[in-house]
Amino acid sequence: MDQLERLGLNRNEAKIYLALLDLGEAPAGQVSKKTQINRTTIYDSVERLIQRGLVTYVIKANKKIFQPVPPNKILEKIKEEEKIAKEILPELEARFKQPKEKEESNIYKGRLGIKSILHDILNLKEYVAFGSSGRFLEIMKHDFELFQKRKKELKINARVILSENSRKSDQVKIAHTKFKYILDEFSSPTTTFVYGENTAIIIWSTTPIATVIKSKQVAQSYLNYFNLLWGISTP
Repeated sequence: MDQLERLGLNRNEAKIYLALLDLGEAPAGQVSKKTQINRTTIYDSVERLIQRGLVTYVIKANKKIFQPVPPNKILEKIKEEEKIAKEILPELEARFKQPKEKEESNIYKGRLGIKSILHDILNLKEYVAFGSSGRFLEIMKHDFELFQKRKKELKINARVILSENSRKSDQVKIAHTKFKYILDEFSSPTTTFVYGENTAIIIWSTTPIATVIKSKQVAQSYLNYFNLLWGISTP
C-alpha cells in the first residue's frame, strides 16, 4: 500500500484499488465492507481512481460494478505522463528562465527625499507629470530652480499638466517644460511623476512625502492616463 501512495494515491484510494484486485469486480457496498471505508468516501475515491485510469465500471442490474485495470497499466500510465512531461519541458524551462519583473515601493520624506527623486529623473531623457499646481516651487524653492536648470542643460523632454490657475505662475515661467492645462476643479493635492519604470506620487505638505513605485506595468498605466489627459488639455 505504501508503494501505491508513493505513486500518488492517497490511503483510501490505495485500499480500494487493492480490494478490487482481490475481488475482481464489485459494487460500492462490497468494496466498503472489505475496506471498512464508508460508502460516500468509496464513491469519491473511486471517481478519482477512474479519472486516474486505474478503475473502470460497468452497469449491471442498474448498479455500477467497479473493476480494477491490470496493474501493468500503472507503468504504462507513468510512461505516458513522462512522455507528455518531456514534450512540454522545453516550454516550461523557457518560462522559468524568463526574467521576472521585480516590483518595489519606497517612501521618501522631506526635501532631501524629494531631491533624490529629482536626481533620478535627471538620469533619463524624458518624464511626464500631472497634478498639484504651484506647490512644487513653493516647497522645493532653490532645489526646483536647480532641477529646471539641469533639465535644460541635459535637454530632458518634460510634459506637465497643471490646473488653469497655474498658467501664469512662477513655476511655469521658470520651468523648462512643455505645459498643458486642465480645469481647476480637476486639480489635485498631489503631483504624479512618471519616469522610466518609476511612478512617484508626491504629497506637497509642509514636509513633503512621496511614494515611488518601480514597476513597468504601473508606470505604463499612469502614462496611458497622462496621455489621455494630455489629449483633452489646453495649451
